[in-house]
Amino acid sequence: MAATPAFADTTPAGQEQTDPAEAKADEENRAAIERLLVYPNDYLVTAPSDYLREHAAAALAGTPADRARFLTEQVDRIRRDDARVAISRIMSVGGPVVYKAAVVAFESDDIATFRAFLTVGQYTARTEDENRAEVQRLLDDPSSGPRVREGAQKALAGTAADVERFLTVGLKSAAESDDRVLISQIMERGGPAVRKAADTVMFGSIEGIREFLKVGQYVARAEDENRAEVRRILDDASSGRGVREGAQKALAGTAAEVEHFLKAELEPLRETDDLVLATRIADAGGPEVRKAGNAALNSSIADVRAFLKEGQFTARAKDQAAEKAAAEAAAKAAQDNSVTTVVPASVTTGTTTTSTTVTTTDGQATVGALAATGPTTPLGQLAGIGGAAVLLGAGALVATRRRPQA
Repeated sequence: MAATPAFADTTPAGQEQTDPAEAKADEENRAAIERLLVYPNDYLVTAPSDYLREHAAAALAGTPADRARFLTEQVDRIRRDDARVAISRIMSVGGPVVYKAAVVAFESDDIATFRAFLTVGQYTARTEDENRAEVQRLLDDPSSGPRVREGAQKALAGTAADVERFLTVGLKSAAESDDRVLISQIMERGGPAVRKAADTVMFGSIEGIREFLKVGQYVARAEDENRAEVRRILDDASSGRGVREGAQKALAGTAAEVEHFLKAELEPLRETDDLVLATRIADAGGPEVRKAGNAALNSSIADVRAFLKEGQFTARAKDQAAEKAAAEAAAKAAQDNSVTTVVPASVTTGTTTTSTTVTTTDGQATVGALAATGPTTPLGQLAGIGGAAVLLGAGALVATRRRPQA
């Protein structure tokens, strides 16, 4: 109802209504009240509130005068109050634009303004709030590029139409431009696989570029990282022959083969190389090294690696200590075996015979007789390697030279 519902004049209070026209008018008022309770209608701005329904029910249960008074005095006030309540609720939960539009409508006290806000204005304002929120989200997104940020800032400084135009038209071209710039930057910084993948899509469709940015760059980057890891293994001086051969073969293959080498082949190859190395060390080592190496080889790969890392050096130190002790003992024995003791001859006036004991290198003692003449020719002690032979030779020489004088 665009205007106040039609109603008939009523009879003075306390008088019986007997005029047929008055009775007809009251029936029209009753019908008008009942129509108000059916929403939507052209008169009410909002759905009938509980407050309006209570007053309408009282009027319907009252006199013709109550019904006429409800229609002429109460219903317009109630519909305005109900509209303000509805606007207040929207105002309390809306965004900045909704709030601003709601304040304008609330303070107008105009039914048409109330109706315009509640039926159209609130949704227009809400759309602008949502659009501005979306533009703000783009600004807050660290992945947004320079062109997107520039366009977003310009839109937020403009009207609702500017904001909507940016979202529906400007954003697409700005984002595409940023994505093409980004792929160029990734290509410059990336490894061989990244550069190759980027070059493939760089001048293609925006869908291909975005697929690269979303997935492809990471696949290519993983390949570059895997190949770098394989090259590092090749450069590692501790890598064994089997590992090196496997690494070289992987680098000559596809990305899948490189990944397979790192995930499935590398560790078994390392185990084999470690076993081979431990075997060689054990075979070439001394008793302690062989003992420790064989014990590790008969155990787990962890024990083999412990042997390679520390055990071999501990065992080698034991072997070296044993070798040193043996060498020192041999040197001492050699020194002891090379010492000859000569017993001084008795002082006599003639030719005397002195008994001399010589210990040979085989540990046997020999006894020989040395001739000496006169008290001024005593034979002292001689010592040194080969001393026994020298002493015997010297004794023989002395005996030969002294016998003709006897």
